[in-house]
Amino acid sequence: MNKKKRWAFKGIIFTLFFSLWLFANGAEVLAQLNCNQCHADVANEFKSSVHSSLSCTSCHSDVTTYPHPESAKVDKKKSVAMCTTCHTGRVEDSYQHSFHGKAVFLGSQRSASCVDCHSAHEVLSHNNPNSQVAKENVPQTCAKCHDNPSPGFAQGTEHFELSAMGPGKPMYYTAKFFVWLTMIAMTLLVIHIELQLYRELRTILQKRRRS
Repeated sequence: MNKKKRWAFKGIIFTLFFSLWLFANGAEVLAQLNCNQCHADVANEFKSSVHSSLSCTSCHSDVTTYPHPESAKVDKKKSVAMCTTCHTGRVEDSYQHSFHGKAVFLGSQRSASCVDCHSAHEVLSHNNPNSQVAKENVPQTCAKCHDNPSPGFAQGTEHFELSAMGPGKPMYYTAKFFVWLTMIAMTLLVIHIELQLYRELRTILQKRRRS
């Protein structure tokens, strides 16, 4: 095979593989290009995001036409569910056990969801000084909801595991304490009610005997 034929053969192979890739990813690529035409500001933010390898429709799965109707404000609960399709395990569990997570689960639209802390599109690593969750920026991020947050807001550990070991240890034993306290209080309450009922029943029976 001479040199020209080899180059022609390589060109055919390249074209074939490129066609296969385009067939598999073409819709996603076109969708991304369509998004960028209208959402240029978001696209610029998204370039530096740790999620930049994802397509827009990876999160905005409800968008199926271009141009699309103006999207309604995303419900906090749905927003968290969207994030936890990928971020499972410790991150998901720790958020669900947090005050923010429980409030959102109960329907709060004021409590912090994932995007309130990490941002929606410019999601940066916590090691990045420009990240909303970098230690230096945490008080400022918390200030979006909390009035005058102290520097102590940055001292806590986020997404800790509620276990007897590690940073979640104090909360683990606090939770255990209140569980046992609740159980003991409920048990004593039931005993008290039963004794009260026994006393009332005894009084009624004594009155009947006298009559």
